[in-house]
Amino acid sequence: MSTIWEQVGFIRYPLTLTFLVVVILAVWSAVKLFRPGATPDLRSKAWVDAILFWGGFAVITGVVGTLVGIIIAAQFIEAAEAISTSMVWGGIKVALLSSTIGVLILAFAALLWFALQLRWRFLMAETAEA
Repeated sequence: MSTIWEQVGFIRYPLTLTFLVVVILAVWSAVKLFRPGATPDLRSKAWVDAILFWGGFAVITGVVGTLVGIIIAAQFIEAAEAISTSMVWGGIKVALLSSTIGVLILAFAALLWFALQLRWRFLMAETAEA
């Protein structure tokens, strides 16, 4: 039995890259926004917004993986002499894994973006009050 990592196929590398970029951007932004004396500059806001972009890019990457996976599954089904429903649904299941992972990365990125955006806005409010 192969692991999900193996089943996702080649698209696992771009999905992994997008996940790592989201994590790195979130850590970088958190360090900038939660350090003592942090200020709400526009560069920090740009880094926070980049988290959401890369989350969205993960979904796009996942959809591309799903489309390619369905095409590959269709080729195998077309070449097979006998077709079973488990073969068809097994191929579709594997093809849908990349979209699922992309959506999960987006959900994770959106939560991080919201938390960091909230911190940035609180810093803006503190600066405006001062």
